[in-house]
Amino acid sequence: MVEAFDPACRRCPRLASFLDEVRAKHVDYHAAPVPAFGVAQPGLLVVGLAPGMHGANRTGRPFTGDHAGLLLYQALYAAGFSDRAESLSRDDGLQLRDCRITNAVRCLPPANKPLPIEMHTCNGFLAHDIAAVPSGGAILALGRVAHEA
Repeated sequence: MVEAFDPACRRCPRLASFLDEVRAKHVDYHAAPVPAFGVAQPGLLVVGLAPGMHGANRTGRPFTGDHAGLLLYQALYAAGFSDRAESLSRDDGLQLRDCRITNAVRCLPPANKPLPIEMHTCNGFLAHDIAAVPSGGAILALGRVAHEA
């Protein structure tokens, strides 16, 4: 099923409960489902596992604020998909070119390990992003979970 992202999604009880706990400990964190970032119809769709605790879960933007993000945004910039090599926050002005970044699971999972049912529940959001990639576009899945999703 293809469906648009729901920023208020709480369909996965374990993930929703975990985000509530994280929000209580880190009141300044995004601690909610993280939307995709980039252009609506990308030539390149980058798919990661899920938001990182102190990266996307904190900032609200995929691959922003953690080591994996440092590497990804530098590579995107070097390849011409970004107007700068660093992503600092949701409101830093960074623009992607012909690229969109998303995750297989939109909420932070405990121990960075989503359950299969959570991947399945979130799959409609990923299907929406995949459906927006035009013919001839590319999808880059970063890791086993992203690939399986």
